[in-house]
Amino acid sequence: MAWRRLKRAAGSSPGMRYLGLVSGLLVVAVVAASFTVAVVQLQSSVAAYLAANGVWSRGQAETVRYLDRYAETGEPQALAQARNWYTIPLSDLRARRAMELESPDYDVAREQLRRGRVHPEDIPLMITLFRFVSDAPYFREAVQAWRETDPYILELGRIADQLEAEWTSDDPSRQRIDELRGQLEHHSRELITLATAFRGAMVKAAHTLTWLLSVVGIGFFLILGGFATILMLRLTRAIRHSEQKFRATFEQAAVGIAQGDSQGRFLEANQALCNILGYSREELLQLRYPHLIHPEDRWVGRPERRAAAAGELDSYTIEQRLIRSDGETVWVKLTVSGFRDQTNPSEMRYIGILEDVSESRRLSEELSHQATHDELTGLLNRRAFERHLGDYLRRAHSENSVHALCFIDLDQFKIVNDTQGHEVGDQLLRQVADHLSGHLRKGDLLARLGGDEFGLILDRCDPQSAVMVAEKLRRALDEATFEWQGHSFSGGCSIGVVPITSAAADTVELLRAADAACHLAKEQGRNRVHLAADDDTELSERREQMEWVGRIRSALEQDRFYMDAQFIASLADPTRVRYEVLVRMLDEDGNRVPPGTFLPASERFGLAHQIDRWVLEHVCQQLQAHPEHLAELEACHVNVSGRSFDHEDFIDFVVGLLERYRVPPEKLCFEITETAAIRHLADVHAFMKRLGALGCTFALDDFGSGLSSFGYLRDMPVDLLKIDGSFVRNIAHDETDRAMVRAINDIGQTLGKTIVAEFVEDDDALNMLREMGVDYGQGFGIHRPSSFLELISSD
Repeated sequence: MAWRRLKRAAGSSPGMRYLGLVSGLLVVAVVAASFTVAVVQLQSSVAAYLAANGVWSRGQAETVRYLDRYAETGEPQALAQARNWYTIPLSDLRARRAMELESPDYDVAREQLRRGRVHPEDIPLMITLFRFVSDAPYFREAVQAWRETDPYILELGRIADQLEAEWTSDDPSRQRIDELRGQLEHHSRELITLATAFRGAMVKAAHTLTWLLSVVGIGFFLILGGFATILMLRLTRAIRHSEQKFRATFEQAAVGIAQGDSQGRFLEANQALCNILGYSREELLQLRYPHLIHPEDRWVGRPERRAAAAGELDSYTIEQRLIRSDGETVWVKLTVSGFRDQTNPSEMRYIGILEDVSESRRLSEELSHQATHDELTGLLNRRAFERHLGDYLRRAHSENSVHALCFIDLDQFKIVNDTQGHEVGDQLLRQVADHLSGHLRKGDLLARLGGDEFGLILDRCDPQSAVMVAEKLRRALDEATFEWQGHSFSGGCSIGVVPITSAAADTVELLRAADAACHLAKEQGRNRVHLAADDDTELSERREQMEWVGRIRSALEQDRFYMDAQFIASLADPTRVRYEVLVRMLDEDGNRVPPGTFLPASERFGLAHQIDRWVLEHVCQQLQAHPEHLAELEACHVNVSGRSFDHEDFIDFVVGLLERYRVPPEKLCFEITETAAIRHLADVHAFMKRLGALGCTFALDDFGSGLSSFGYLRDMPVDLLKIDGSFVRNIAHDETDRAMVRAINDIGQTLGKTIVAEFVEDDDALNMLREMGVDYGQGFGIHRPSSFLELISSD
């Protein structure tokens, strides 16, 4: 009818008729050309997204690779590289969000796509496609896959920040770093899966567009039959332009793209594919894809290929190895989409997108290896070792077999590490690991459990044979000399041996028993082997102490510690207020635990420093809360364990407490045992010097128990000497003890020290101490310990 109306409008004269025909021709030509260009633009846009996806995938892979390297080494350059590559996926994320706004910000989208390394000519096409076609079939699935990458991309940034925070901290936690590496591996896998989904959807979109162009072309041919010559000229020009543009995008894509037939012959291939496989385009077009597949991977993807050939599967993605022209192997991820040849509908054609994932595979395998192996020595790590130990225990239960677990601790390694530096210590650990590995039987399992501790599982080995093997290892290390940059170091180790039998309850019990046996070997003189036996009373005591580790930690977490206080009375002026705070612990049922039970265990297993910090913070907190009591207080004595001086931040922690709670430093007197002071002489001296400058005072506790010389007191800034109670308790009846107390008091006062006598239990002892001129007394004869909170509140 439109055509008849056009004829009627032009029917009055030939000129008008020709004008109408030409006008109609031009209108149809314009419509045809416009539609063709639109389809071509869509094709180019899809190709642009595929190319951008390749860049995105590389950015994500490189980010993961460098973050893993940073987690492994702590090198700032690796973190900088990771953040540089991270801008690609992050910029793409921001570009999409800018386009998804209720009022889209296309300027921001253009800038972010540029930062994401998208080719400048492709940016307008990508924005246009997203603007008008993002809700169309296939495109919608691709955009959804893109959206689902957001949390994982943002998590990469969070992991980078947390790794940086961990490595720049004073004490990086390897466990935390390993947890972050595990998260990194997980997010990498999820991102690769979503990238694959995105590519698959875009390939389907490309297929659909190709089909649509063919259908529309036929439709226009039938409709515009009368204008065939002009229409064909225009279509030819448009298609040529489309092919050129598609060819440019095809060739510039960062991923390999190829078209093939049902026999696996290459019909077309881009330069990226040629680079990946190492062939020229001409050589590649003479080959069949199956001939490139690694022999071991020819079965990979076979069911998918058959389903695609049968029309049951539109596309599929596989990973397999291909053989390059130089004979090297390359891992690739192949996404294939099939379609019918328009010229021969019975013939299938395939479009394949091939991505080199060798580096990703290598990184994944490396991450897997690092998750189970110690980075320094290459041995199994603790987690993997415990997993294998569980397997051996299950075998012992199911087969009634006997194996052996050895816990190996290097003797005096800390001295080498502290005096020669961590580099020498690390090299020594590597050489020890190699030395131990060289003396093991085939089938035995060696692991580094942490620090200078190694674990060993002896397969099918009875206890006596295990002791012989352990003794052989001990002698080998004892006789070995390790060399590093001109320095020689001798070895030596203590080994605890525990049988792995069906009687063992679980791996935790086995490890605890082996650790206890090793500690007993060290306590018995080091450089020896100790076999744990059922009737081993020493080991039983050790186990009981080790059980206190969990109980003490639980008490700290559940705030089941409290404090008592005992007055330290001035023998000259009773009005002075001075006392010592004493830490106490409640068990799970609220019953009081004797200090002599949990304090030795806390010292032995390195928990005493946590208790010290708890006491110091609570003392400062309570003193601040009772200003009237604080004003009358001469000094509050707080015990400090030698374990606290093993931690470099302890001094800063104490100074921080004084500043936070505004407790006058002169109100605190720190008690340090004579043994701890001598063992940590340099650290204790630094502690006293810094806090003494603020006004704190210091008491040397249990003085005389170590039978040490008075000589070091000349240089140590100690204010008080607390005479060990073993000398004070019986001074009223024992002349030797009386003479010892008198000697310590005379020499101490000569050196300008204030003297405190402990364990004053009766008036006779108190009177004798007063006659000797001792300054202070402390003990049940003066005051029995009472609640610290009640004491400071009673004022």
